[in-house]
Amino acid sequence: MKKEFKYVFQITKMITFEVNYYTLGNNSSPYFSTSANEFIRSKRDYNRCGQAQNDLLTGKAMQFFKKWDELHLKDLTENQYDELLDDIEILKDKYNYIEKIKDTFKGFHSDFSFYQIVEFSKQELKK
Repeated sequence: MKKEFKYVFQITKMITFEVNYYTLGNNSSPYFSTSANEFIRSKRDYNRCGQAQNDLLTGKAMQFFKKWDELHLKDLTENQYDELLDDIEILKDKYNYIEKIKDTFKGFHSDFSFYQIVEFSKQELKK
């Protein structure tokens, strides 16, 4: 069974990368998406966010994005889902991350708050 999830990866102290597979609103099945976000200097808002991956990502995060972008906003087959999870493990080894995992297709009722992501972004980067 495919579990729904949300990951936020700390790329730098100012940039985060989100990888999601979840049901939104009244949709009948989950879909895959990514987004990249860059804080303003004070971290009270974003300078750029959403579909800014090409401008903000580098390294393993950019490799991941380039590989999976063609499936943005799509449901995934079992094989694609399993491969995606393997590729997420590569990101987890490289970057700090926070995650939410749900094992039903009822959708998430809560998200990471902006404050949680700001606090998460302040930690020391993974070596």
